[in-house]
Amino acid sequence: MTLNSASFHPRPVAALPVVRSDGWAIKPYRILGRESNRDEPLSAESTEAVFRTLPRAREGPERPPVGFVIEHLATPLDYLVICWWENKNELATRILTRSEGADWGEPPGNESFCVWDFDIMWFERNAFIRTMLSFAPADVQAYIAARFEKASVG
Repeated sequence: MTLNSASFHPRPVAALPVVRSDGWAIKPYRILGRESNRDEPLSAESTEAVFRTLPRAREGPERPPVGFVIEHLATPLDYLVICWWENKNELATRILTRSEGADWGEPPGNESFCVWDFDIMWFERNAFIRTMLSFAPADVQAYIAARFEKASVG
């Protein structure tokens, strides 16, 4: 099997407005691997899927009520990479997928996050260390305000 390195190129990304529900504050991002509106807020269907996936018991000493989601619109599947912080310093992750226009659901195979998602994940890791782990008390509002602001990933 040969990988086609010519298929890799930067993809547009946008930081979308923070979504909140049931005490959670989630920072959405959108990566475009196909034609779509980069800057449109996270849809109601995507937002519902995120909050349906997050754990119910949200806040405690081991779980701040914050995280981020990457809505990666691609072909043949769209991905929701849902991430939240657990056990003080661990990043919990769940993946949902859909065909364009379908409902979000459990992936049919072993789908995961990909090379384009890592730029955002690395930024979020560093923001979490800087705002939540480096000083006492943790600054939840500073973490929520820290956003990946580049125009592309990859």
